[in-house]
Amino acid sequence: MKKAIIGVLVLLIGIAVGIVVAGRIFFPDNIAQTFPDGGAKNLNTRTYQSDAASARKASKEVIAGLSTWGGSWKLVDETDGGAEARLKVEVPVVIFTDDLEVTIKDAGDGMVEVNVKSQSRVGKSDFGENARHVRKFLDALDKKLKQE
Repeated sequence: MKKAIIGVLVLLIGIAVGIVVAGRIFFPDNIAQTFPDGGAKNLNTRTYQSDAASARKASKEVIAGLSTWGGSWKLVDETDGGAEARLKVEVPVVIFTDDLEVTIKDAGDGMVEVNVKSQSRVGKSDFGENARHVRKFLDALDKKLKQE
């Protein structure tokens, strides 16, 4: 009986180590953000035909309607620097919380540029969760605002 219990424990530990190793190999970081060229994770900066105030309002509406793992996203801070606004959001992930930051910048000629960054508070690998947060937010915002 002891051998069976030890065997099961060794198997479970082996599976856990395998998951951690796979996470570090395939998802080596715990951050995802947009770049003009999409970057390594193909997350593109968005440019919308909108003014900064309307884009900010649309972003707040999107945030209020999103959820992950059954928990709603929560806007925790917002700053308005005139030509640039930042929204900080807490995104629940099982027992952890990730931080998402949305930057809305006036690009002139009735256009705004939106960049998004999502980062885990703990851990070295996120199994792609932060990239999913960024995509989820941008997909929802794409439906509200007209892209360039």
